[in-house]
Amino acid sequence: MLTCTCNEWEGDGPCWFSPDDFQKLNTSMRKRCWSCGSLINIESECLEFERMRPPRDEIEDRIWGEDGEIPLASYWMCESCGEIYLNLTAIGYCINMDSNMNTLMTEYHEMTGFQQKGG
Repeated sequence: MLTCTCNEWEGDGPCWFSPDDFQKLNTSMRKRCWSCGSLINIESECLEFERMRPPRDEIEDRIWGEDGEIPLASYWMCESCGEIYLNLTAIGYCINMDSNMNTLMTEYHEMTGFQQKGG
């Protein structure tokens, strides 16, 4: 669901960092798009969402520090979904990363009355 209200991360659970631009997928294996589920080929343009979480217990506190950030595996978005993500965030929408970008684009078109060519 599109919203203009962003919730600040309060240190509970995992969080992710929004990328500013595309990069080439430079991993040893293809990755699955977080939004649409398609496979992203190596060297294809995509967005990488770096993720982290806070320590969960005293042991992790000692290892990572009280304000430590424990890195998690990145999430990836294909070029098509990434384009929608960057455009919607650029005009001020906050994106719930559990959303499908194509669904959000359809919602945006319905809210604004925007008509796609040929549609």
